[in-house]
Amino acid sequence: MIFRLPIIAALGSLALAVSLSAGDPCPSTFTVVWPDGKKSPGVPVEQPGWYITVVPDLVELEGLGKATLENDNQKTEAKILFADVSQRLCLLETDAEFAQVRVFTVSDSVELKAGQKLECLSNRSACLTALAGKDWSLRGEQLPMPLLRVRVSDPEHFCATGTPLICGEGALVGLLIGQEPDTASDAFAIPASRIHKLIEEVKRFKKSGPVWVGLIFDNHCSTPEVLDVKPESPAETAGVLSGDVILSVNGSEIESLHDLVETISDLPAGEEAQLKVLRGFSETELKITPCFAENSATRQ
Repeated sequence: MIFRLPIIAALGSLALAVSLSAGDPCPSTFTVVWPDGKKSPGVPVEQPGWYITVVPDLVELEGLGKATLENDNQKTEAKILFADVSQRLCLLETDAEFAQVRVFTVSDSVELKAGQKLECLSNRSACLTALAGKDWSLRGEQLPMPLLRVRVSDPEHFCATGTPLICGEGALVGLLIGQEPDTASDAFAIPASRIHKLIEEVKRFKKSGPVWVGLIFDNHCSTPEVLDVKPESPAETAGVLSGDVILSVNGSEIESLHDLVETISDLPAGEEAQLKVLRGFSETELKITPCFAENSATRQ
């Protein structure tokens, strides 16, 4: 069977206060109020006036165009720039200026390891969280892309859909999508790499979606060795050849075909990526620029 890229693509209480000096902007999260009254945390991200959140499951996405953004005693209307139907990631924009907004860096390059200490953040409070690992399946169903599994010390107050997950440096590394029903403290999160992809694509194209690179692999082999390259594809333009083994993408080591699937699928369309490949006995550096999968339809 041939595997084709791209994937056409989801304890006791221990609350800790976030330590902010008098000059630090706060609070760190906002409240997004949806038209039916349901709420989710909103996180200010790098672009001025942009906020990222996860739309709660019971909110109807079809026809959704606006939401209300609240912060302490301030309230303003926010328009939806883009909502990803499959992951329910939503990017909002408002023209209103909030005082002392702490903008998050969306880290798509922080190396996360099982056991690493993180924090779930809500307004001025945080709770201790530990990364348990990555899951490629959820409740018996195979996921197109893995989710982070975390262990939250105070799940009752810090596991709302959209709660930001931050690392020790304060960068956003994920957004929670809810608790694992079979455990008291485990929750799942969308990794920051997919949040970064959505933000960068909306900046460039005002949309987001799966990407295409035109590489073909044998899924009976876990080694990420290129079986074939599609004509007129980003991979052909980059100079990738049949027999190349992908060693790294943007400096992240690729150890298996699963790693490559995840890494390629998280690349923003239109953004150049660095490939390192093993060609024969030598390592070769290449540059590849993924395009939207929909733009490849005529070349499949």
